[in-house]
Amino acid sequence: MSRHRKSLALQRSEYALYRVVAAVARRLSDRGVQRWGARLGNLSRRILRSRDRLAMRNLRETFPAKSDRDLRDILNACWRHFGREALQSIRMQDMSLDEIATRCPLVNAHLIEEAVARGKGVILISAHYGGWEVGGLALMSLVKNVRTITRPLDNQFLERDLARIRSRTGAEVLDRKRAAREMMQALSDNAVVVLLPDQAVLPREGVRVAFLGRPAWTTPVPAKMALRRGSTIVFAFCIPHETGHRLEFENPIRVDQLSAAESDPVVLTERINDVIARRITGHPELWLWMHDRWKGTATGESEGVNGE
Repeated sequence: MSRHRKSLALQRSEYALYRVVAAVARRLSDRGVQRWGARLGNLSRRILRSRDRLAMRNLRETFPAKSDRDLRDILNACWRHFGREALQSIRMQDMSLDEIATRCPLVNAHLIEEAVARGKGVILISAHYGGWEVGGLALMSLVKNVRTITRPLDNQFLERDLARIRSRTGAEVLDRKRAAREMMQALSDNAVVVLLPDQAVLPREGVRVAFLGRPAWTTPVPAKMALRRGSTIVFAFCIPHETGHRLEFENPIRVDQLSAAESDPVVLTERINDVIARRITGHPELWLWMHDRWKGTATGESEGVNGE
């Protein structure tokens, strides 16, 4: 899929709208972000109707016991949440790492410090959940040797601004086309490689394992790389609250302590999915339900890993 498939005129229009929203966001108080972010989320829901329908379908299939009213309440809260996070992320782009650390304290930070101290690299797993953009900035206040793999935006002007922000924080972005090789090099350098593996991948690139009770094509790259290199897998989720955020680290997976059965890449991939799923079911309004996470997993499809 081409990164520049949108017309230049459309990209410029999107970027102009973003600049207006960003200018307003930078002048808002914390209370203003809460209020206007919720309104932005409500407006986005009305504009992105197809995404709203997809999100509702995902919620129904994930929580079949819940009423449509309860699911709509979750989805309304979800849209408002992401509206607030959009404004909050813009506000924090101009803050120093020390300011960000004050606004987003780290919980159980010793878990990642101990993982780094083992010297075999760290694979940090998060998700499109809570304030993941804010959490990424907060992580940089603790760990300096950070690498990320991201999908380029389909707007070259927004991508340019995003690259500027990444360069300011010091995070290095790995080339997706050479991701496997560059990840191995990063782990050999004892870097922290940040991955958000909660989105769908092509069947030829993934394994078909359970996620939130249904099969989903999932990348096995984190599991394979951790097993090959002996790296520790650490989980981190950025949780919003009324006065800011907190970045919570969860108990890691030490691959050197796994049994033979647990060391299977497919088994480990499903275990990673399970950790993410527990977070989502605890606070479903914080996850990005608007993504087609289960595409390509109709009953009867074959399972497997490309190249296995």
